[in-house]
Amino acid sequence: MPVYVDSKLHDYVGMSSGTGAELQSAGGAIGRAAAYLLAEAERQFAEVRHEMYFPHAAGFSGVSERQSGDIFARATLANLFLDIASLVASAELAAAFRAVARSEASYVARSKVQGRAGGWSYFPGLPELPPDADSLGAAVSLFARVAPEYRALCREALELVLASARPDGSFETWIVAPGDSPGDRACMQRGIESYWGTGADPDVLAHFYYALCLYDPGRYADAIQRGCSKLLEMQQPGGDWKATWYAGSAYGIGLVLRLLRKAEVGEDAQQRARGFLLGTQRRDGMWGSGTSNALETALSISALHEIDRSSNLNELGRGNAALAQCQRDDGSWPATPWIKMEIGRATGKILQVLTYESVTLTTAFCVRALLAR
Repeated sequence: MPVYVDSKLHDYVGMSSGTGAELQSAGGAIGRAAAYLLAEAERQFAEVRHEMYFPHAAGFSGVSERQSGDIFARATLANLFLDIASLVASAELAAAFRAVARSEASYVARSKVQGRAGGWSYFPGLPELPPDADSLGAAVSLFARVAPEYRALCREALELVLASARPDGSFETWIVAPGDSPGDRACMQRGIESYWGTGADPDVLAHFYYALCLYDPGRYADAIQRGCSKLLEMQQPGGDWKATWYAGSAYGIGLVLRLLRKAEVGEDAQQRARGFLLGTQRRDGMWGSGTSNALETALSISALHEIDRSSNLNELGRGNAALAQCQRDDGSWPATPWIKMEIGRATGKILQVLTYESVTLTTAFCVRALLAR
């Protein structure tokens, strides 16, 4: 599918060659990373596309057994680009990142699943995979921040999620609408029961309710309050939240802390999460499940910034220094798993854990973390 590109985007991306004055003046880790990210934008973020094999023999009914998706990754990237634009010192460089985000919003808007009211699906060509509230949250946040003309595309899906929410604010990740065709409903329900599983996922709850804060905080104030209360209940004794769909602890923690900060609630929970994050920092200044890695380091730094960073200056400084040291010559950072999918989760017996990672996304997360100093 061709991607609409803002008329000024090619001018901005021209800076990715390293000859642009703004990138030269940015210098160091940020300048090299900005060049890398803007070059990836020119290539329409081909590297972030996620491909997986869903065999017919296992019960999947896609036209092709190999499914491909990039909507969620590109919506997430666009939101990260807006974060970077708000933090970078150069007005011209900020405009470059904002132009990319605006272009990506158009792509996400055109990629809404047709014939299903739930909005956006991670693998839109896989009949067994319903639209999901995580993808919806990414689209809602993006449109609210940079493309308000697309907000109406989200309204029906938002109301579907909220109508199905339990009194405590929890809801199912999968959006199966009463108005979807009987055949589609049966196919999606079979997928949920056989492959994807049910239950309230704290990472998805946090993402969705934060999107509501951006979309219309007044209209959805009561729902946001219930969602925050539920997430406070779901905090683990050690101070973290157990993300269902993301590898490691840091991303899920950051999603919840971002919501709690925006809603101005949960001070005690935030401090317990701070203790968890500081307690899991490694001697080399980095974070990581198993081994130190750039992604979890960047996500942990960003999560700490959601609290009161003034009391974490030493830890953040060590993390920033370690993160800058592992940047590659081309301006990127090496990828490690970000998304995880537990095969067998629906039956209660995990047979395999599939993961997704992206150099481009990892690099954007690292840039945001370093800029937040």
